[in-house]
Amino acid sequence: MKFTIVDMVSVLVIYQSFMLVLFLMFNKKSKPLFIKALILIFLLIIFHFSYMLFEKYSVSKNYFFGPFFGLIYGPMYHLYTKSLIVEKTDFKKISIHFIPAFLTFFMLAFFSSKMVNYFDSIGLIVTAHFTVYLFLTLRLIYKYRRLLKHTTSSFYNISLFWLELIIYLQLIILLVTIIESYAQSLNVGDLIILLIYVLVLILINCFYYLGLKQVRLFRGFNEEKVNSILAKGYTISNELFNEYVNKINNYITEEKPYLEFEITLNDLSESLSISKRNLSHVINKEFDKNFYDFINYYRLEKVKKYLQESNNPIKEVMYDSGFSNKATFNFIFKKDTGLTPTQYRGKHKS
Repeated sequence: MKFTIVDMVSVLVIYQSFMLVLFLMFNKKSKPLFIKALILIFLLIIFHFSYMLFEKYSVSKNYFFGPFFGLIYGPMYHLYTKSLIVEKTDFKKISIHFIPAFLTFFMLAFFSSKMVNYFDSIGLIVTAHFTVYLFLTLRLIYKYRRLLKHTTSSFYNISLFWLELIIYLQLIILLVTIIESYAQSLNVGDLIILLIYVLVLILINCFYYLGLKQVRLFRGFNEEKVNSILAKGYTISNELFNEYVNKINNYITEEKPYLEFEITLNDLSESLSISKRNLSHVINKEFDKNFYDFINYYRLEKVKKYLQESNNPIKEVMYDSGFSNKATFNFIFKKDTGLTPTQYRGKHKS
């Protein structure tokens, strides 16, 4: 049989994944859970693409384990994402997500001949399963960002925007795969498969260069503590509430904690000797803001004052006001004023 360009790209996918696995496994640095999950994803890709090559050139056609691999990808993506977000992961709960894959493996290993008439239906189920997990993963990322806004003042480096892009890329791959299944009669099947494999190659490198190189390691959220902070219906006495409001206002005015680049709810809680739950409650109720918006409100007021009263470079103004990232600063400023910092200075300079 002729070795095609699709096969060459497939081998390249296997080689790239294998090299990344070697690098991650033999790196002397500590391996947090998200690194282990990343290794498992690369190993899954290696075994999947090796199996597809074996299946293509095997004399015997009694093997059909494609659905098994398809049912593993979704839970693996979810595990990887969760490992980047939470402090601890309950493996018993996670293992439940892999039960469909291993039940399918058992069925395909021993009853594949009886299931041959249902392969099309199985393919649709696998695609739907993976799609559902991708959307669940996106939902997890969105929830994570909402939690960040209640606990941190700057989260550009840990926003997981790169992972969101990877999920969208995977959804594109799924869409192209569906098109390929209906395009065989159009004689473009091989071209679409090549496109899928190229996208997978891009996906692998995105996982490594974006996920490993750009992620900022942090302890992660303790889900129980965060849920207690965000709990609805929580109240404290009016006397204590007013005491905390005065305490916060005085501290903000005198100490200007918003000028610290990476100040968190925990930092402010310790400085004020107010529990995180009470502090978050007061900020949300009295100032009608989450922690992120609360801190950046004061930073913006400082920026506006600098822009009106000084000729300092905008980058210097940004840093002096507590902002550490230019993209975040420009986005927040434009959202608040409808103008760029340069336009604002030109309009309001005294």
